[in-house]
Amino acid sequence: MKVKIAIIGSADFCHRTEQLVINRKDIELTSYHYNEPQEAPNLIRALKPCDAILFSGSLPFFYSKKVLLDIPIPSLYLKQDETAVAITLLYLSAQKQLELNRISIDVREKSHVNHVINDLNQMIELPFVHILQDEESVRDIATFHKQLSLLKKTDIAITSVHAVYDQLQQQNIPSFKMIDPETSILRSMELIKQEAILQKSISAQIAVGLIKRTNNRANLEPIIEKMASIMQAYWSQLDGEYTLFTTMGNIESSLKNNEFLSLFQKLENIGEMSFGSGETIVDATENAHFALELVDNKKVHSFYILDRDKGLHGPFPQSNAIIEMKIYEPALVEMAEKTKLSPANISKLLVFSQIRQSKQFTANDLALNFNVTRRTAERILQKLTQFNYVKIVGEEMTYKQGRPRALYEFNFATYY
Repeated sequence: MKVKIAIIGSADFCHRTEQLVINRKDIELTSYHYNEPQEAPNLIRALKPCDAILFSGSLPFFYSKKVLLDIPIPSLYLKQDETAVAITLLYLSAQKQLELNRISIDVREKSHVNHVINDLNQMIELPFVHILQDEESVRDIATFHKQLSLLKKTDIAITSVHAVYDQLQQQNIPSFKMIDPETSILRSMELIKQEAILQKSISAQIAVGLIKRTNNRANLEPIIEKMASIMQAYWSQLDGEYTLFTTMGNIESSLKNNEFLSLFQKLENIGEMSFGSGETIVDATENAHFALELVDNKKVHSFYILDRDKGLHGPFPQSNAIIEMKIYEPALVEMAEKTKLSPANISKLLVFSQIRQSKQFTANDLALNFNVTRRTAERILQKLTQFNYVKIVGEEMTYKQGRPRALYEFNFATYY
């Protein structure tokens, strides 16, 4: 399978990357050159059909983040590492006979420079280091190097940004482009290739949508027909339940389609919707039925997607969180067996623990996160407390008159 990759970067970077993979039969590159990283978003809007995008560095990638939200293909940028810093410093020290303590350098992470210096047993002083920021202007980076040079504090500037190098050269400031090791470029190329293949595989998966009528007087067919058109789906109807046959790729595209989301809103109080994917239509239909059982539109109008690996996505359009409906970790399996909680609830507990800023929580906090009643949350906590997976650590006074609310804390490992 040949993967088409768009390369967004300076002319030098694009040319070098093309030469590194010129004899490969599994990759087809199309280069898009910019003079400055700020031009990257406009280049993305001009992309021809491709499977993935590789940026030459962090700046063009972060300039493009908003545009990438609407692009349904994977993207990656060449990440700078200690190897790039070490090779560049070694070259300047050995070939140019330059003192490393009279160098200015811009990097994404200062630790890359620190580690190289530490590996040299701290026999040299740190050069002047500038940390690149998201969407930082080329002028600001160039000014950092220029001022140090004019003050005679440095003999040369090392920059990770090609446009900065061009500006410094125009101003006769001694400068040198950070060396991107061949291994780093090829590694990034392989990573984005694998991501593209995975994305293709997921997009091609069979998917089934279910829409169940909850108001017998409502005519859902006009809504169904429009949804099916957007999703490129075939649909059928039986006993008030509509089935749509499509792919995960079409569903993912539909989730970004405002017209599709508006049609879903029209189903409020008249229909419930869910999706499932799988290796076969039977598997996908079974997963869609399971996801439909989880819909509780009494609280909020939403729907779920259950993928072939039993990952529950949603509730859409409020959230695109993923809850694992299967658990494999022995400790979690044991917890499920003891407490009789479902794998879905165990996974929700893990997510709930990881996203909270505070370790303590109340039954009401858990109820809001699980989208259940407080009584249901209290029953879950009772089961967990019984087996010491949760402990009561205090009380919280309510704003109104009434009994204080118990404060809980998890008593099991939550990072798996």
